[in-house]
Amino acid sequence: MRVCFVSHTAKRNGAELALLELLQGLHELGVECLVFVPKKGPLLSDLDGLGIKWRQLNYRWWWKRKGRALPLRILGTLQGLIAALRMAWIIRNWDCDLVYTNTIAINTGALAAWIVRKPHVWHLHESAYRNADLKFDVGNRCAAFLINRLSAFIVAVSHSIANDYSRYIKLERMHVIYQSISISGSSDNKPFLALDKNTFQCVVVGSLQPAKGQEGAISAIAEVVRRGIDAHLILVGDSEVCFRGELERQVKTQGLERHVHFIGYSNDPIRFIRMADAVLICSQWEAFSRVTIEAMLAGKAVISSGRGGTIELIKNGENGLLYEWGNHIQLADKIHFLYENPNEKYRLGATAYAWAQKRFTQERYANEVFDLLSKVVENKT
Repeated sequence: MRVCFVSHTAKRNGAELALLELLQGLHELGVECLVFVPKKGPLLSDLDGLGIKWRQLNYRWWWKRKGRALPLRILGTLQGLIAALRMAWIIRNWDCDLVYTNTIAINTGALAAWIVRKPHVWHLHESAYRNADLKFDVGNRCAAFLINRLSAFIVAVSHSIANDYSRYIKLERMHVIYQSISISGSSDNKPFLALDKNTFQCVVVGSLQPAKGQEGAISAIAEVVRRGIDAHLILVGDSEVCFRGELERQVKTQGLERHVHFIGYSNDPIRFIRMADAVLICSQWEAFSRVTIEAMLAGKAVISSGRGGTIELIKNGENGLLYEWGNHIQLADKIHFLYENPNEKYRLGATAYAWAQKRFTQERYANEVFDLLSKVVENKT
């Protein structure tokens, strides 16, 4: 089987890491893969290491921030069609069996597959309806129609994602397949901070933006510190300059300069997860939450807002703790509880590890997707 995959970036964010693990698993099953990327990036060295072919081709996202003028949206649509024609020529020459788009952010692969009469699979890692500032160039309803019409099958990363799209696409058209997650990263256990053994370290991994909830995490740490606990918050992730400035002002206003640490982007976030006493997932909504599973695989206690896909991963009191999003006092209570009950912290981490390591394997992920792709190819023939 030969499959063309279309990625929206060549970075190493959540969707791209899921794609990388899928490619490795399919490669081991004998599937020959070709990956399209719009720009060069760190993902390409990983593909080279796996011996997987890739092609750089200039194509654009088909959703943008609202307020974009209609002529620009029309121009973007026309540019997308031109890119699809170029991609279709490559797909035809490579003679693949099907095309697989790894994101909702682009439609070039779907259009190219339609042009050359190849079956197409669309993998939904993101929701188009959770960010009021974003809108498809063709409108949300029309985009959902095209996703449905131009796909032999649709894969959703979680039931939460499938339910979001069910307003326009029938649930039976969507197949929920949880991605695989493996952690490696640095084995360096040297503490990032020279802290007393009685301190309590919390980590948030994710880009600094309002939807990720770092503001609530800082407020919770302020409350815990007020209770007399030497708690520290480590924020790992790149940032929007304005929002980081807001967070830094919040830290200063609450007198937390010694307790909150901005790391910025890290190509080894697992290092910080391994050092944590608790990993905080404070997002307003998550399509899946890769960080939750990474923390579980590191044997760490997770405290989550339980929004979106995370509610499918955490059973409160069994493999993690849940709090009500926006309630920083409740989050502080959960942190305080783990500080005062270290045995419970270790129990949650151990239970989470045992649960996650059985379910999010590369072998299971690749086999589930391979079975789906095989059905697509068989139906085509």
